[in-house]
Amino acid sequence: MSETAAAARQERRAQLKDRRRELVLEAAQRVFGRVGLEGATMRAIAAEAGYAVGALYQHFASREQIYGELLARSLAQLGRRMRAAIPAGAPAEARVRAAARAFFEHYRERPDELSLGLYLSRGAAPRGLGPELDRLLNGRLIGVLALIAEPLRELMGGAMAPAHRATARLTALIVGALILETTGRLKVLQQDALALVDEGLDELLETRRRG
Repeated sequence: MSETAAAARQERRAQLKDRRRELVLEAAQRVFGRVGLEGATMRAIAAEAGYAVGALYQHFASREQIYGELLARSLAQLGRRMRAAIPAGAPAEARVRAAARAFFEHYRERPDELSLGLYLSRGAAPRGLGPELDRLLNGRLIGVLALIAEPLRELMGGAMAPAHRATARLTALIVGALILETTGRLKVLQQDALALVDEGLDELLETRRRG
């Protein structure tokens, strides 16, 4: 076999392996969406993907590793969406609003990712991920929230601690509104999630202006 043919064959094998890995991730996303991290098993994920369990372990060592890959991708997508939504050269207040709205819309369209990220599906505890994966995921989350925290820091005269508190408040408001909307509670209360977020953001920014 020529070197060119061998290289082409190796490339096809790599592409096939990547595709199979993607199929596993897609299957795991569906399983996690149905039963949560705590209820998912490697056997269930393999069955969903149409693979033998042994084949699954060629790609991932555990369900926690699969979870980490899915969450890392979700956070990366969230960060890209928020950056794309922030107007270049816009004032700090406009950047906060754009970033917060993009954060809200991303998870409103992907409630399964929100549930997975918060361990909500079956009340699963954040265990077994390992320190390296924890650092990776925490770093990506901090990077995403910095898109809100940095313009807030500008509005607060460069003070980081108040900006972090305001970011935490705004994040809690967005996530809380999304959870209430996803579970149908807001409909019972005759409230709209986006309206609540916008009102909370208005109040936060008005407080900053007065301060």
